[in-house]
Amino acid sequence: MKARNILHVAHGFFPECGGGTETHVRSVMEKQQEMGLSISLLHGSFEPREEACIETRQDLPWPTHVLHRSDSYSDYWDRAHAVDASRLFRGFLREQKPDLVHIHQWIRLSDDLCEIAWQEGIPSLLFLHDLYASCPACFRLRPDDSHCERLLDPANCSDCVPLRGHESPREVALGISMYADNMRNELRKACRTLAATHATADLVTEGLGLDADLVGLLPLSRVARFEPGLASTWQAPAPGEALRLAFWGLVTRRKGVDVLLEGLRQLSESRPIEGRIELHVFGGIDTPELSRELHDLARGLPVHFHGRYEYDQIATLRPHLAVFPSTCFETYGLVLDEAIELGAPSLVTSIGALPERVGNAGFAVPPKDPMALCNLLARVLDDPDLLTQAQAQIVPISPDPERHHELLMSEYERAIQACAAGRADLPQGPDLEQRLELETLRRSTATSRAPLQRGLTRN
Repeated sequence: MKARNILHVAHGFFPECGGGTETHVRSVMEKQQEMGLSISLLHGSFEPREEACIETRQDLPWPTHVLHRSDSYSDYWDRAHAVDASRLFRGFLREQKPDLVHIHQWIRLSDDLCEIAWQEGIPSLLFLHDLYASCPACFRLRPDDSHCERLLDPANCSDCVPLRGHESPREVALGISMYADNMRNELRKACRTLAATHATADLVTEGLGLDADLVGLLPLSRVARFEPGLASTWQAPAPGEALRLAFWGLVTRRKGVDVLLEGLRQLSESRPIEGRIELHVFGGIDTPELSRELHDLARGLPVHFHGRYEYDQIATLRPHLAVFPSTCFETYGLVLDEAIELGAPSLVTSIGALPERVGNAGFAVPPKDPMALCNLLARVLDDPDLLTQAQAQIVPISPDPERHHELLMSEYERAIQACAAGRADLPQGPDLEQRLELETLRRSTATSRAPLQRGLTRN
């Protein structure tokens, strides 16, 4: 059997929410529709209803349904399992009878989607877009914003998970254990599990104590951003020309622009930089507080904030070096494909998927290290040939939409074959008695407020 009727499942969709995952889902569905497949989408929502329900949307070019839960703050880890959402999802599968379920996220739905598909005999393909499966705090960031690669268990996570302030140590420990059990079960019950990078696959499997070969690799597809006449126009800085650095994307604290500005400040204190280097920041800044901080850090430096941008603005600038100094684990980095399309080498931090994807076509420095950025920029200023050498190593690192579609359809067939072969050796799902105990604890102290703290503050 070939996958002709495909149900995509995601945590949300445009216009209510839109990010890298939603952009990828839209791109995949557009290509599948173009190829004549029967596709549909089920996604979650921030908006609760008095009773959990599935509603139909009429504003998209494919059948789309929205699962509304009845609780608030359903995107936090302690609301990952939702009995009503699970029941609705099971009924939806029985009604729709897809050939395959392509699961992109569990958030705002329930944490047993692969388990339910497996029980219903429907092949599922799970794509790990992020680190959620191995981290109740989602991003593998500790309360002090340091990167975490610990095993997911109560001993490592009780002082870190988002809490509402009333939870007992037993509730927290049991919740973490159940979260880990549920996610391990989901990866095992999926007929095929994929990630876009080794970095993501390795951290999720290591965090759950699973074999790395459980997750296959499929890079996301690249989408052309620039007009043909503006792409691949890179040239090294001419003698006497300022080195043009460019950052683009939504500016959040975790993107490291503040660290970059501090590095540029240190560089200016060690040598004259006026007319020798300039930084261009494209993108809105997500909070007024961060905006004030960044503008203060940039005072007196050759820095230009462009705000919201069109891609052609970046191409017209013709940056010599793209700079993405993230302080957190990036699971892919679509901006790298855009830099490659421009023909520009990239400077990234040595964490997550960015250094894996850049390879020798750029530079990597430790995260949160202004001096490392300062030293690297000084090296490039002193020896511009470093840019030319890195630029010569640039190759496309993501498949085009047509090739991605071919690879994905092959993965669908692998999932279908695995489901048809049967997997009697798979373990049963999470312990139902523990789940009942946990849900009883949570009901007895239920609150409608969002988590207020990270980790237990008492014994």
